[in-house]
Amino acid sequence: MVKRSLRFALLAAGLTGALVAPVASNAQINLQQFGFGSGKSDVSDSAGTQSSGLGSLVQSYLGANQQVLSGQSNLASAMGMSGVASQAQSAAGLLSSASGSGGVPSSSALSQLGGTQQSVSQSLIQAFSSGSTTPPTAASKQTFTDGLASLGQGVKQYAGLQSNLSSVKNSMNVSSLMQAGSNPGTAQAATYIAQSAPGQLQSLMQTLTQAVQYAKTNNIAVPSIATSALSLVQ
Repeated sequence: MVKRSLRFALLAAGLTGALVAPVASNAQINLQQFGFGSGKSDVSDSAGTQSSGLGSLVQSYLGANQQVLSGQSNLASAMGMSGVASQAQSAAGLLSSASGSGGVPSSSALSQLGGTQQSVSQSLIQAFSSGSTTPPTAASKQTFTDGLASLGQGVKQYAGLQSNLSSVKNSMNVSSLMQAGSNPGTAQAATYIAQSAPGQLQSLMQTLTQAVQYAKTNNIAVPSIATSALSLVQ
């Protein structure tokens, strides 16, 4: 009687394992193709790594934009464009709060951020083309150099995102990201970033190029990080 009970227990355990195993196998995702982890962990590790990887992507994007907006604010201030400088600085402050707390802005908030960044870039490019109305002072030259350094750093951080952006854009969408265990807000933010960041990088490259040319024309020091950022993406 005891032997029969033992056989039934072993049979039940075997059937349970057979039913659970396919579910675990289907839930796994190859994270390596998206640049996150080795893709060899179990289900819980895969979902956790996926979510962590996307969260890191979002935070890196926010950090890059914080650098960009801070640089744009300094450049605008050096050009005597106080309104534009304030607009960029305000956006940079909001990003700093989000990045520091690990928060994930909504897609609409990221879209507004992109619009602000684009608007500031266009204003700066126009100012570089027309030239400053007043000769640059020693103080404004230093502010411009600081802006070039921050903008250059932001561009380099943007460039560093590219290897993962294409994988997210081409191979995954919000639904599949959520099924893989990602937070819905993180999944939506990552999808938006993958779609928008390449175009934003092109616009920032144009802004940085024009800013460096303006600096050279007006005997303003160009930090090495600005020139290396240009060579990195070209």
